[in-house]
Amino acid sequence: MSALVHDSPDRAVTAIEPLTGSDNFATWKRLMTSYLKARQVWDVVSGDLQRPDCLFKYAKPITADIHPLVEPHLNGAVRQRAIEARLEVEVQAFERHREWSRREAEAYHTIFRYLSPHISIHVAGLETSRDLWNELEERYRRMELATFCELFAQLRETTGERCASARDFVDRVRLLVHRLNAIAPGSIGDKTHIAILLTQIGPEYILVVDAIQNDKDPVNPTTIGNRLSNAEQTVRRKESPVPPQGVPGPSINAVQRNPKKCTYCRKRGHVVAECWKKQREIHPPRDHALKAERKRRSAGPADFQETEDQYREGEGDDPLYPRTATPVDPGLGRHQPHLLGPELLQ
Repeated sequence: MSALVHDSPDRAVTAIEPLTGSDNFATWKRLMTSYLKARQVWDVVSGDLQRPDCLFKYAKPITADIHPLVEPHLNGAVRQRAIEARLEVEVQAFERHREWSRREAEAYHTIFRYLSPHISIHVAGLETSRDLWNELEERYRRMELATFCELFAQLRETTGERCASARDFVDRVRLLVHRLNAIAPGSIGDKTHIAILLTQIGPEYILVVDAIQNDKDPVNPTTIGNRLSNAEQTVRRKESPVPPQGVPGPSINAVQRNPKKCTYCRKRGHVVAECWKKQREIHPPRDHALKAERKRRSAGPADFQETEDQYREGEGDDPLYPRTATPVDPGLGRHQPHLLGPELLQ
């Protein structure tokens, strides 16, 4: 949760997220530096204001404290003036040290206050705000390049297809650009930001992208993001068209009045792939023709008529047994034996 930081009782300066590691160190450092400067304690952290030398650090000196410090051979008015001069110097030193201590305490408390618990444990032994700041900077500054590369890779992989919506895509790109600029200020400018939005939103937004590119009005990333988000509903509607209202579809009765019809046997109720006649012709019994030929050769004259009659029974049903063009004369074997084959005369 963000913590509100105030420079006055009635106005908030900024919101600072607690430092959690290298992922938000750059942003935390920038905001914390700005706040410490607003509180006029940054010079203590940066080292511009050094700790003043002071003999009396815990209580303001008085005349009795200065007597031992004045040279003993001085007497009278000279000694008194020396004591007064030394007292003034020590009082000023004491005031400077007290002011430095106040700033130091505020700076240290402010920095420590905005550290996550697991980080504050590691730096709890440091005594001054400068030591605390330097330790944090040394610990996490080394990771800035790795963090920058990781965030940049995430930015390249962020596309409209991988996000739940156009608004989600726009918000994620803006967040990554903000974090990259926090690590390296100005690394991702407005034009680069806009180019990322237009080139990675997806091909379905090509018409919107063309309109934005041909627009002569000045644009910024916020405006572009809003236009892409507002165009999402139109793009989705084009991808999944809805049939026009008032156009009825085929009724159930109409479908029943037009049943399936086989183009092979000309019968209704099935299609060619389900036709049993076509399947029988394509896949005849394996030994059917062989048995028929053997039976024909072994048949005698007495059985010839019966064989021919058997052929007629299935005429037209099977192409292996076509219809006989001329009926067979029953007396053919008796009156004209020369017309019979040699196998029938045996």
